[in-house]
Amino acid sequence: MESFSLYFDNTQLLILLIAGVCFAISLFFQSKGKASFAVAFLVLTGIFVFSFAALMDPFLNLWDERFHALVGKNLMNHPLMPTLYDDPVVSMAYDRWDRYYIWLHKQPLFLWQIALSFKLFGISEFTLRLPNIVLGAALVYAGYRSGMLLVGQRAGYISGILIIINLYIFELITGRQELEHNDFTFFVYVSLSLWSFIEYHFSQNKIWIYLIGMFSGMAILCKWLVGLLVYLGWFVLRILQEKYTFSANKDLFISLVVTVLIALPWQVLSFMWYPAEAGAAFQFNALHFTKALEGHGGSFWYHFDMFKTIYGSFALLLIIPALYFMYKSSRDKKLYYSLLSMVLVVYLFFSLAATKMPSFTIVVAMIVFMAFASLLDTLLNFACRFLKKGNLRALLFVLAIVALVVVQFEIGYLQEKHSIKNEANSYSRQLLHNKEIFKSLDLAENTVLFNVKGRHYIEAMFYTGLPAYNFIPTLEQYEDLKTKGRLTAIFAGQDTELPGYLKDNPSVLLINKDLQGYE
Repeated sequence: MESFSLYFDNTQLLILLIAGVCFAISLFFQSKGKASFAVAFLVLTGIFVFSFAALMDPFLNLWDERFHALVGKNLMNHPLMPTLYDDPVVSMAYDRWDRYYIWLHKQPLFLWQIALSFKLFGISEFTLRLPNIVLGAALVYAGYRSGMLLVGQRAGYISGILIIINLYIFELITGRQELEHNDFTFFVYVSLSLWSFIEYHFSQNKIWIYLIGMFSGMAILCKWLVGLLVYLGWFVLRILQEKYTFSANKDLFISLVVTVLIALPWQVLSFMWYPAEAGAAFQFNALHFTKALEGHGGSFWYHFDMFKTIYGSFALLLIIPALYFMYKSSRDKKLYYSLLSMVLVVYLFFSLAATKMPSFTIVVAMIVFMAFASLLDTLLNFACRFLKKGNLRALLFVLAIVALVVVQFEIGYLQEKHSIKNEANSYSRQLLHNKEIFKSLDLAENTVLFNVKGRHYIEAMFYTGLPAYNFIPTLEQYEDLKTKGRLTAIFAGQDTELPGYLKDNPSVLLINKDLQGYE
């Protein structure tokens, strides 16, 4: 604990300690066969681990978290009008995703969640990430139930653990991984639709039909049409079941109608209210398959290389035996093939797509976790054959899980990458430095900021509430602002050459503070 205190503050340590206690209690109940208590404390463990993640970076992360935070903040005042520049007072072209006025670069549901969190709990980096904590807890339970239904209770329990200790998921929650809240929210809603599909398959309870449709529609409202993934699996299952008539697939169509009713209204309204911006966003999204956008390219094997990053160094070597043992342990082989088809299609589709992003394939991660859980469950079953006493079997299980957590949940990695106390962590120190500068500015409400380094004008707007730009205004822009009753403030570092109409102007505020680091 002393070495931890060198890197984490007291709040972080307390939350991590509570997570450890909850996990120990969960393991105790699991070893005693008390599944309900075991999963309840496992979900609590997830809540505290994800809270620990949300407290990791006390600043807005690059590249996208800052944009999502700003748009979410602006949505508090007008929920149906997503804006990046809420006050586009400077006459210029707001023609790129990183400087739009109306910001339709992403679907809005995850941004609405951020706005609601800000509204209910105040504006901070933690409340920005709070929806991820809630969704993460739901994901743990969904992973548990899905694994339990398909393979068995212990496999489901291990699936939940694998979700909690996965550092890629941890980094999505903390806002550090690319596309963070957007990709994580999308991943969770797709996973919830798959869980609902599995529940419906085994129970035939009609409530799950509507939940499948609801979660699929919500997934579309986070990312786009890959949110329909559950219907691919459902279609494959019906083919395997040789159910071809409309009456045999009425439930599927009802669910699809629910999805459309949830996802379609925003698409229609956005094209009605913001036709130019919605059209541009649609065209941009359509190019992902045929063109490597913004330098996000890669070979056909890109996502297979990312598999090791997402799931661990040896994951690519273990996935085939994991899928095999998942098949052997599966209680329904046709459902297994349905789930496998989704994994294969997702990896094939995104491997063929020209644009490559790290989290594109994470939508099937819950299925992958179930496969790895099946592998570990099978190995434990094999080892237990040589142990006759129940206490020894329980001890073996506990030791195996503890070893898994130690190997996968690398505290040293988190200390090195996230801790502000780590002097080598220039990324965090520089962004925290910039945040402190922005929050220290005491400027009038009618001020406009200029010459903000790189894309840090986004954080500047988030922390100050003022319009901010990364260039020096022209004479025409400056005079236009004067006629609008606005004041001009400029970051005037040592390398900045200001024109005379600004440099020698007593009404212009020069900010002699240097922003650092990344753009």
